Amino acid sequence: MASFKDVLETVETRFAEMNPVDRYAQLNRFRFKVEDNRCNLIPLKESKSPITEKLTLQEHALQQLCTRVGVPFVYLKKCPPALQELNVAWFMQNAEEEKDVMLRIVRENRVRAIMSDRYAPFDDMELFRILAEFMDGTENVVLESFEEKSSHVSITWPTNKMELQPGDVVEQGIHVANSEVGLRSVTIIGFIYRLKCKNGLVSKEKKGGFRHIGDPERIRSNIRQVVDDVKNDTGRLVEKFKMSIIKQIEQPMELIDRLAEENGLTQEEYQSILNSFLSQPSKNLFGIVNAVSNSAQSIPDVDRRIEMEAIAGGVLDKYLTA
Repeated sequence: MASFKDVLETVETRFAEMNPVDRYAQLNRFRFKVEDNRCNLIPLKESKSPITEKLTLQEHALQQLCTRVGVPFVYLKKCPPALQELNVAWFMQNAEEEKDVMLRIVRENRVRAIMSDRYAPFDDMELFRILAEFMDGTENVVLESFEEKSSHVSITWPTNKMELQPGDVVEQGIHVANSEVGLRSVTIIGFIYRLKCKNGLVSKEKKGGFRHIGDPERIRSNIRQVVDDVKNDTGRLVEKFKMSIIKQIEQPMELIDRLAEENGLTQEEYQSILNSFLSQPSKNLFGIVNAVSNSAQSIPDVDRRIEMEAIAGGVLDKYLTA
């Protein structure tokens, strides 16, 4: 199992490989060009832009450009290159939307994201270097995911554990999430990890959430303040998890149906929860919460996996008080 030091090394290596640079620009000072199935921004010669090289848009940046200029991304992908250029180029020059943007550039000429010029960059390296101040070397990292659009790390402290019932131990910790491309705020929430089945569960209540707008130093200060609060929230979550063992549910299948409807679960997600529950059926709340958190482990998309673990945490909050 990885340590936080390992995660920090991963983040720093990734940062060095990507070599990120932020550039402020105006969209109407670029020409949109499709070459070899790649969409590019080419600075206009007369624009006097500080950016002089051709920039290639990664898919997420292209989606953001489409949203900003008002061209549906799904429609654009169906168009031949010439029509793509015509649509995007016209709206880049003539749309009334704000044209001042921040281009998040990696690997010298690849645009990873197109953000508002008010966006406050707060990358994973800054975030995890601050979090390192709270780590004492005894922590375990039970989830580590760094994708193009978001980052997730779940951390527990084996010294901070509780036995729910004989032989069934959970460790307390925190879950940290961030997006360097504007899809989510920095979030730090309570996390518990059940050793018996390797299931995770996160708090539905977000004690820490910081938007990427404003003074970066304010974000740093808030992170320092929120970690202790989140640890306290995790203790409350563990108490509720323990209480769920004696909380009787007479019609567990009806509750699962209601959870699916209230949370907009897909048929596949609903079936996964049912299968997990029916493999160990019970008439207590614990069995339902465990079925939801267990089903999350089979979800390949980490963002959705964490959302499912938060649904499990939300069940505890809704049906129990501690």
